[in-house]
Amino acid sequence: MKKHLIATAMLSSLIGAAHADDGNSVTLYGVLDVAVGAVEHSADASALFPATVNPVSKVSRQFNHPVYGMFNGGMSDSRWGIRGNENLGGGLHAFFGLESGINVQSGELNNAAGSIAGTNRTVGAASALNGQLFNRGAFVGLRDDTFGSVALGRTTTLGFDTILNYDPVFASQLFSPLGFSGSYSAGGITEGSRTDNNIKYTNHTGPFNYGISYSFGGVAGKFGAGSTFGANVGYEANGLGIQATYYSARDAVHSGALTGANAVGSPLVGTSVGTLTLNNDEDFMVAAKYSFGAATLKGGYERFELKAPSDPAVAGTIVNYYGFSGTLTNNSTPSKNNLYFIGGDYRITPHLDLAAGFYDTQTMQSHGVAGGNQLQYSLVADYRLSQRTDVYAGYMFSKFNGAAFDGFEPTDYIVAAGIRTLF
Repeated sequence: MKKHLIATAMLSSLIGAAHADDGNSVTLYGVLDVAVGAVEHSADASALFPATVNPVSKVSRQFNHPVYGMFNGGMSDSRWGIRGNENLGGGLHAFFGLESGINVQSGELNNAAGSIAGTNRTVGAASALNGQLFNRGAFVGLRDDTFGSVALGRTTTLGFDTILNYDPVFASQLFSPLGFSGSYSAGGITEGSRTDNNIKYTNHTGPFNYGISYSFGGVAGKFGAGSTFGANVGYEANGLGIQATYYSARDAVHSGALTGANAVGSPLVGTSVGTLTLNNDEDFMVAAKYSFGAATLKGGYERFELKAPSDPAVAGTIVNYYGFSGTLTNNSTPSKNNLYFIGGDYRITPHLDLAAGFYDTQTMQSHGVAGGNQLQYSLVADYRLSQRTDVYAGYMFSKFNGAAFDGFEPTDYIVAAGIRTLF
């Protein structure tokens, strides 16, 4: 009873603060998004994996059956959060944010690591959302009306911020490879789309925006190990937007697993996520958009490379991976990848928006690396019932080409419809 009263008092204070008129606020907010649909080829759905299913990555031919069901976050990963602002005077503000990703259909925290360590033949892939209480963000900072803002803590990459605004189909979690996987904003290291121990500076000067970020690795005796660096510059005015971003990481740990690692048991029973790789990675992206009337065109190019680490690990090293164990190996087969994307949306009525996107992700053939490309074609219809609630339907078809996909299904698709509400 006491805990219930404390929780009620806290929520009451949040609601009260959110309506203050002195520039100070604390706001409780969230997104609940769930869809029903089918994936042509898939391992079993996971109650822990952020998107429930994986409609983007290559699929082993042992998973040649469709999966039907309820999927989390068709358009947006479901979440709740608290954000706050305090007016310190003279154009200076303090701010903070805490955000937690959840799976609506199961009530679980987003936990990709748990899905990898869970039951064999269950969907699981790398993600930055791995069971942390505030897996989507946890930061505090200062913002000046002239000199910009500095956030300290767990934040998104500058590339991820760009994708949210420049993806042709709204960075939808189930219908866009960019929205599904953070690897496209972190040099191919999916876990890096959100970075711990990060200092992130952003600002605007007229129509120009720019930012820079650096995260500390926290490795004893090795200042640079595990660190990341990012930069961004852009322009937005008169319907035209263009952004360029750069990202690099040193000695980043990455899981390439696509299904659960354990042969028996239920989610979270397993303790191992299998083999992990230690990499350096580097990423450059440029994206543009242009709005005219009810239409917006979007497109971009990204180049990312996975390289050998600066500080190789001893063979067979066991490391902690978000509460699970994994065996660390060094990346010995550097790879170069290109991504091209184009598309856009057209607002047919104030309530109905149609979007389409085309994505070509290419792995270049090199020593020890098979070449190939995956093509994704996406369509999304979004109908807004109110300012806070919309319904949607989407379809994405994937085609896999080249030696990199030998032994895997040559095609896949997802079709789903869902509801999303904001609070």
